[in-house]
Amino acid sequence: MAALEFRRANDLPDAAARPSSGAPIDPAPLVGTWHSTNKATRGISKLILAERDGVLTVQAFGAWESAPIDWGEVQGQAFAGGVGLSAGVGFKAFYDFGFLQTIVAAYLNKRILVVDTYNTFKDTSGRFNYFFRDHFYQ
Repeated sequence: MAALEFRRANDLPDAAARPSSGAPIDPAPLVGTWHSTNKATRGISKLILAERDGVLTVQAFGAWESAPIDWGEVQGQAFAGGVGLSAGVGFKAFYDFGFLQTIVAAYLNKRILVVDTYNTFKDTSGRFNYFFRDHFYQ
């Protein structure tokens, strides 16, 4: 067996942990409809996270004064809380709107979903790229 490569202690499984069975990370703890705790948010107002054939899907809705803007559904990538664990505690997803690319990165903190977006403008509008954080509840 080849030696495991690593760059920090977190990259190594606990000595007592069994080797990974190759099973995917279980996204079930993330699945559901999540609402922003900030009713006046200017970011994402709602997220619908679902599982389809073991794959996490993400549907985000951008805040707007008259009605939320449906960003559509994209595939997400679930993350576990450690190399020896399988329950999903975070995810990332990518949206490309043509003029704007948004990376959505989120994690569970107790019963709150903390969502960060990294927004990169690709147009010539002169707008600066920006980061935004919001908190969500089910």
